[in-house]
Amino acid sequence: MIKRAAFASSDGCVVDAHFGLANTFFVYDVGSSPNPALAGKRRNFRIPGQLSPGGPETPAAHHKEEMERVAELLADCDAIFVVKIGAAPADFLIGRGFRVFQIEAGIGDIAEAIWRENESESSARENI
Repeated sequence: MIKRAAFASSDGCVVDAHFGLANTFFVYDVGSSPNPALAGKRRNFRIPGQLSPGGPETPAAHHKEEMERVAELLADCDAIFVVKIGAAPADFLIGRGFRVFQIEAGIGDIAEAIWRENESESSARENI
């Protein structure tokens, strides 16, 4: 069940940023209502395109310290929604307990879908 989600977004309305290039994550409480409630705006202060200590062939967003920093920034979230994410960062975040989704859509539409899924899960549990 997803209760709080981070969305890589330039405007807080649409998921439109790649995980490795996202300057801002909008965090919304979702799942208990079809209308998301903004819980905060998290700035990702990494400089886009900065090089990793792993060398020029490794983007900074794929470096373990960078991924740990972003995981800490979003630690109170159950899920992260991005337009695109590489396999290594996705695996890292999943290993830290996040659900990771690649999608380009409106945050309101995603929140409503989460709410519907959470309602279905709750109904299924009540019928057991």
